[in-house]
Amino acid sequence: MKNTSTRLLLSCAAIGVAGGLLYIVASYLGGTVNALVPMLYGLTLGVYFLPGAIAQFLFRRGGVALLVAVLSGLVSAAFQPLGFLAALIAVGIGALQELPFLIFRYRRWPVWLFMAGAVLSGVVLAIGMYRLVGARDLDPAGAIVLVIGSVLSPVVFTLLAIAIGRALAATGVARGIARRADRR
Repeated sequence: MKNTSTRLLLSCAAIGVAGGLLYIVASYLGGTVNALVPMLYGLTLGVYFLPGAIAQFLFRRGGVALLVAVLSGLVSAAFQPLGFLAALIAVGIGALQELPFLIFRYRRWPVWLFMAGAVLSGVVLAIGMYRLVGARDLDPAGAIVLVIGSVLSPVVFTLLAIAIGRALAATGVARGIARRADRR
């Protein structure tokens, strides 16, 4: 990462630790939802996209979503049922978040690109949830709710991350380490 400062790394670490604490809560909440009402499990998964999207929106630099997601996964690994697998899943989520921006070589950061990445991630997540949760064992309405929830959840939490990122940027947290916003 060219021109990476200690301040950027420490800011990513702070977001990563906060995200890890959020992952811990989300893992137990999601596990409970999966056990009681599996068709709604997809709605709980978007929270894993929050820390990486906040870092991307706030700093507008390549690799920050992956870095924050890995840190969040490592922080949460010791305290949740999935263990180290949580960190591996976080790597996948961070990579999915980086993909749309990588395609544009990290030169453009419009909100629509965040949304395109969230929809792509949601589709990948829906396919995984359909197989993992066993949607074939659900009635058709339950399977549809699971798939739609899995697609919409990353979109909703990415929108929340953008709102949080805007609020953080307004406080001046990223001044001096964030790249300028793309107005396109």
